[in-house]
Amino acid sequence: MTAASPPVPTPTLPLIAGLRRPRGWTVGLVLIGLGALVLTGWQVWAGAPSEYYASIALSMSRSWSNFFFGAVDPAGTVTLDKIPGSFWIPALFVRAFGYSAWAVILPNSLAAVAAALVTAVTARRLAGERAGLIAGSIAVVTPILVAVARSNQPETFFVLGLSLTAWAAVRAVQARSLGWLIAAGALIGLSFQFYELEAWAVWPALALAYLFTRQSWARRLGHLALAGAVSLMASLWWVAIVSMIPAGSRPYIGSTLSNNPWEMVFGYNGLGRFSATADSAAYESFTPPFSGEPGVLRLFNAQLAGQVAWLIPAAIVGIIVLWVLRFSRPLTVLLTVWLATFAAMFSTVAGMHQFYTAALAVPLALVVGTALAAAHRAGRVWPQIAIVAVAGSTALGIGLATGGYSVPVSIAQGVAAVVAIVLFSTRHRGRAVTTVAVMTGLLLTPAVWSAVTIAHPSSINPVAGGAAESAGFGGRGFGGAEFAGGMPTGGRGSQGFGAAPGGGAAPGSGQSTGQGAGRGTGAAPGGSSSARTRGAAGGAPAGFGGGGFGAGGTDDSALVSWLQARSTGSTYLAATFGAQSAAHLILASDGGSFLPIGGFNGTDDVPTLDAFTALVASGQVRYVIGGDQRGGGTSLGAASTTTASSQIRTWVTQHCATDSSAPTTVYDCG
Repeated sequence: MTAASPPVPTPTLPLIAGLRRPRGWTVGLVLIGLGALVLTGWQVWAGAPSEYYASIALSMSRSWSNFFFGAVDPAGTVTLDKIPGSFWIPALFVRAFGYSAWAVILPNSLAAVAAALVTAVTARRLAGERAGLIAGSIAVVTPILVAVARSNQPETFFVLGLSLTAWAAVRAVQARSLGWLIAAGALIGLSFQFYELEAWAVWPALALAYLFTRQSWARRLGHLALAGAVSLMASLWWVAIVSMIPAGSRPYIGSTLSNNPWEMVFGYNGLGRFSATADSAAYESFTPPFSGEPGVLRLFNAQLAGQVAWLIPAAIVGIIVLWVLRFSRPLTVLLTVWLATFAAMFSTVAGMHQFYTAALAVPLALVVGTALAAAHRAGRVWPQIAIVAVAGSTALGIGLATGGYSVPVSIAQGVAAVVAIVLFSTRHRGRAVTTVAVMTGLLLTPAVWSAVTIAHPSSINPVAGGAAESAGFGGRGFGGAEFAGGMPTGGRGSQGFGAAPGGGAAPGSGQSTGQGAGRGTGAAPGGSSSARTRGAAGGAPAGFGGGGFGAGGTDDSALVSWLQARSTGSTYLAATFGAQSAAHLILASDGGSFLPIGGFNGTDDVPTLDAFTALVASGQVRYVIGGDQRGGGTSLGAASTTTASSQIRTWVTQHCATDSSAPTTVYDCG
């Protein structure tokens, strides 16, 4: 009798075997990335970028000098009103692929995708894979982050910088590591290049959290001092370099009185944002009250609630949960102070766009994801019930107040929250069912708002949920938006979520792209002919009536062709008042040089009257555009006769003749 042969083991490849059953974390992370890419990147090629910021990316792509300084115009006359960090990558895209809508919007979309993934990875370090997947999902469907990521506004890169800072900060606190603390400080410096002083608002949370780590006081303070020094250098290197370059060897620093980058950062973009200053008149053009009046409940007002407030009450509960569960004290301090600091900042800043609050996406996601996962890990049901119940109730409140499609969607979210609570209470063992109920109860309505945003692109003042763009800043007040949460239905200026207080635009004004007549100029919105009389209110000379974004205007291509045929040998195709007025002409001419007199808002002292007349005398400038152009700078600051732009206006009307062959009002100074 022969013995049976032993079975021969079948060889397996561990890698292939692993691929057959991908881990839930890997699948979830892929879905988070794909979801973010669809919400922020779908149809970006059909987007409507801000002409002002788009022209800056185009101008910066024209030379490395323009790239470094953030020049508004291809000739490098004046910079934009902030550190150009958020525009470096879009400018590289334009340089590599040529100018298009997608070239200036897609980088922001990719930044949002990266921010969601980094947020998920950070939350995983805090409380495991469950926390990571929840936090990543929250970041993906934060409505205002989706809206701004579908635009070419600079906010999205700042959110990415915050997510990277959070990742390094969590590692620094967990490991009590000087290296990671320095990395966090350096990433705060990187974020400073994107959004300046707002980046430093992370430091109170990081410093306090590190002080709570178990080390000697000398070690903690020494580490913080070193990391702070690195952060300071990483923040201010651009400002320091620019300040050391002679004024004649660089562009004028935009939106400053002194041509000084320190003033731009700490004045115009610093104290000028929070309170009146001695130079407040120079700083008041940047932001109408899109977000309502400052106050404790500002984040829950009609302009902001639907954009970012869906999970703020749940996050407050989450913070309480973390303290009650005795979660890591340093990490709890980090999350608590971070969220509180940013919420306080956005509640008190004097004026801001709704999309500034996209920066709340990171701390909100980390707090809620960590609290839910920590409670689940501890086997505590009541914290999970409380967070989901508060999230569902908040959605129901905002949805019912908003109206439109938000009503049934928020009711559905409330029902899902109730189902999740029942499943929690009965210790239901169906993990898939419970997970779906929890995520729906947390995120359904903001997710729908985010999806609806795809059909309503806007880059002037991005808002989520289908809120239409206002008709501009002209007229008696600041134009409102459509009632967000309900589909746009016609007339403009209605109040609602995403709307600005103060009244609507004129009926029948049509789709606008931005800013109307300047404040106090007396020019009619849209640059009507009534503004074109010498001595008109506001002091604008004849032919320089107030334009604004979307202010009618002439055919850009016809004007550009007319100028190109006649401006041979000139440095500039033409001069125009304000960088915003020059922006659409720069785009229409594919990077042609237009002199933006007065910079962003018409009040910059560039060029001076003497410098302008020298440009005319040398043949570098021949034509000055005075028609219905779309830049707010055409009329902003016109009431003052002391600004360089108003002096140049007067000189042009006295020394230059209009050319009747031009397609709009053009002065020939040759």
